[in-house]
Amino acid sequence: MTRKKQRVLQHMMEDKSYEIIKKQIPKHWVIREFNRPDYGIDLVIELFEIVDQDIAETLGEFIYVQVKSVKHLKSKVKKIFEVGNVAKGVWKENRKIYTKTEVIKYPFDTNSIYTFQCLGGSVSVLLFVVDIKSEEVYFISLNDYIDKIILPKTPNYTEQKSLTITIPTLNKLSNQHITNNAFKFYGKRAKLLALFSKTSYQKNEVNHLFNKKDYPVWTYRDENEKNKKYEKDEIKNQLLYFISQIEDLDVWEHNEWIVLPQAKKDILIVKEILLKDDIEWTELRDKVIVLWHQLSNLGTMYEDICREWYLPKILGLISSYPTIPEIFEEK
Repeated sequence: MTRKKQRVLQHMMEDKSYEIIKKQIPKHWVIREFNRPDYGIDLVIELFEIVDQDIAETLGEFIYVQVKSVKHLKSKVKKIFEVGNVAKGVWKENRKIYTKTEVIKYPFDTNSIYTFQCLGGSVSVLLFVVDIKSEEVYFISLNDYIDKIILPKTPNYTEQKSLTITIPTLNKLSNQHITNNAFKFYGKRAKLLALFSKTSYQKNEVNHLFNKKDYPVWTYRDENEKNKKYEKDEIKNQLLYFISQIEDLDVWEHNEWIVLPQAKKDILIVKEILLKDDIEWTELRDKVIVLWHQLSNLGTMYEDICREWYLPKILGLISSYPTIPEIFEEK
């Protein structure tokens, strides 16, 4: 029998999902549908900050979103066991130490997971799972989930058709305090990675200015410039130039990661010393070397700690939410 064009349930659920998401995202943020048809990314959220009563200003920060909808989700309490630092090795659980948290689960096809893995970690890609019945939206960072859970725990995941994603129920858009903190952090991902690259380069140059080596390798540059000595004015001007490149970055205002505003204070202390007429050079050298060591270490802290935030892991549960979970230890 010939029939007219039909609208399927999947498309109706998709439209309903977008309506639910838009209700719960701050009104001064902008949501754009990305591709029709999409190949992994459904929405792009551009973050803005309110600068006046009727004005919001773009932060130049974007979050990419894959949206999945379910008629109704059921949550359950899950044991989360202690795991070692997966940035250094494979997944290894200590099943004597654990916590408990409420989670929802979503089966995700491995083709999509592999697609997001290939995107890398330079932009934030989140999974939104929308419960149509309750109108709750649960989120998880796919970049971090892949790197910190899937690859170390299931390195051969591509040999199976799907893989279950576990999301703490604390990660829901209606919980505005948690959502705002998480999204401000995810939005700054590209800026933070650019900062880590810049300060790593600067640290190498700072060590060269002061003839300090962190590695036992004699390079072509070392050989070519082995008799070169920098005048104090050259060092001062170079350091002030480096500071001018990073001091006004807005990542320093991200108070949710307290090391960032503290780093800005340390930068300004060194700048103040450099601007004095009578510089005590031994004191300056020590402060400068320590400062750039700390700045370059931000990238290590980000990889070790920050990328665990909002994940169903003990470190993430301890460091991401207002209430610290109870930790159980079996003897």
